[in-house]
Amino acid sequence: MSIDPWKVLELEPTSDLQKIEAAYQHKLAQLDSESEQVSEEQTTALNQAYQAALQTLKQPFKPAETSLSHPLFTEFNEDLTALLSNDLRRNQLTAWQLLVDHPAGQEHALRDDLSALIFDQILHYQKTCEDDKQLISSEILIYLTEQLEWTTREDLRARYGDNFYYRMTQQRLPEPEAIAEPIADTGNLANIFIGLTIVCAIGLLMISV
Repeated sequence: MSIDPWKVLELEPTSDLQKIEAAYQHKLAQLDSESEQVSEEQTTALNQAYQAALQTLKQPFKPAETSLSHPLFTEFNEDLTALLSNDLRRNQLTAWQLLVDHPAGQEHALRDDLSALIFDQILHYQKTCEDDKQLISSEILIYLTEQLEWTTREDLRARYGDNFYYRMTQQRLPEPEAIAEPIADTGNLANIFIGLTIVCAIGLLMISV
């Protein structure tokens, strides 16, 4: 039997990783007051709901139904598609500035989906573009990252992975944490060396006698 992760987490469906994490931790803290048997059952259900919610972030981007039904969102999507299809305007910064200033961007309820839509569509274009000279320029990607606050969108990072996320936001991919090599105990090494020296010296004395 499938569960509704949003109902278990008591959270409206969202692509915001931080909201999912916060709801999970909040519900987890509430289980501390339950009996051991009840807590174990509810913890299992909560963990399943949490994993199911995280899984939605890895699915292809899909705007909320309220966004899809909004006429300004539809108009914006058409303008974005037209811009990406236009060889002359696609790499003009002014063309993207006009798109960002679209009236749809003034609708607070649409902003997150608009930002994710641009990210998703540009990434798809970059992946499928066969001519490197036609790729969206770094200048435009940096501009969009700043204007649309992509660096704060952990949901984008979760959905597309670090490699594509850092390429799109023009950031340096973090270096993996270095694992410190164990440092030899020089004190013990010195004691071993001294011990071997004494043994050798005793051996030489016995041979000479």
